[in-house]
Amino acid sequence: MTETNTENKNNKQPLARRLVGPVVGVGGLLFLMLFQGGFFASGQIAPGISSEAQAGNADTLTVEQAVKPDFYQAIGTVRSRNEVDVVPRIIARILEIKVRSGDVVKRGDVLAVLDAKDLSAVVSQGQEQLRAVTASVGAADEQVKSAKAALDLATKEMERTRALFEKNALAKRDYDQSMAAFRQAEAGMQQAIQQRAAASAQAAAAGQGIKQAEVGLGYATIISPIDAIVAERLADPGDLGNPANVMLRLFDPESLLLEVPVRESLVQEVAIGSQVSYSVPSLGRTFEGSVREIVPSVDPRTRTFLVKVCIDKSEGLMPGMFGTIKVPLKSEKKVIIVPESAIIKTGQLESVVEVEGGRLLRRQIRSIGAGNGNREVISGLKPGQKILKVGNSRS
Repeated sequence: MTETNTENKNNKQPLARRLVGPVVGVGGLLFLMLFQGGFFASGQIAPGISSEAQAGNADTLTVEQAVKPDFYQAIGTVRSRNEVDVVPRIIARILEIKVRSGDVVKRGDVLAVLDAKDLSAVVSQGQEQLRAVTASVGAADEQVKSAKAALDLATKEMERTRALFEKNALAKRDYDQSMAAFRQAEAGMQQAIQQRAAASAQAAAAGQGIKQAEVGLGYATIISPIDAIVAERLADPGDLGNPANVMLRLFDPESLLLEVPVRESLVQEVAIGSQVSYSVPSLGRTFEGSVREIVPSVDPRTRTFLVKVCIDKSEGLMPGMFGTIKVPLKSEKKVIIVPESAIIKTGQLESVVEVEGGRLLRRQIRSIGAGNGNREVISGLKPGQKILKVGNSRS
């Protein structure tokens, strides 16, 4: 009977009281998991270093601001001040291209050869035509000489008969015949002169045609106009070379520069002569240079100015390559720098141990590399705070 009463009493206890124990147990476990996972990390006592005695004996530093040059980071493009598009100067089939992309060429090197058979035929035909018209010019000269002699005789006869006719010593019929012969000789002279002029024009045209064909023959061998690197090959043997189509693209490796768009609001901060660094991921290299020019006009679409940077040593660079460039600005910025040893890393999270009122508290931060074993804190710390020089906890 007693056992039954006791059991009944237990069953009559409120449901809330019966659930308190399990709930407290689960809640405590959840709290512990969240704490260890860093959910309550910022502002909480740092694990393993929570005593005030430890805080009093800790090696600390006072957070201070440092001044460093400010930079503008942008994407720059490699360009060449001396780029040459090689195009055929005549229309002809391409027989041979002697270079490929990336080849180094010297001024005067043969780059390509065109088929010049048609031009050779033009030269031969022109030479034959020139010989024929030259003979015609000679014959026309003889005709002019004969016509001039005939005109001289006719002129003298006309003058003689005119004098007699004016003295009534010659019949009008005879005078008219003399004048007709004079006019005929004069017309013959004009015709001979015209024929000689036509023959001379034909000779000149034939000579010009030969000269043009010979020049074209010279254009059949395409040579490099500069010391350069072949940036791009855009044609192959068998293609029809045409002055409207680029065959090869060359650039002078000594004239490379970077073109960097800089925001309108920052262009006054960029100084001519400033040293810059340029990182090219595709090459895995960083290049040095200096600001050479700021183009004094703004792009209306992007509201940026074009800054041109000379590259000191450009081995491996090609026009069109992209990379990240850091352009120093005239202004400076204040930053917080702490040693890497002071930072505790928990996965992707970062924190430091602050000393406050004799207690050690973990403060979550964000930082970026600053070099020389230091990190630049971009959030989470303020000047005047004290932190441990060496974080005692690592996760």
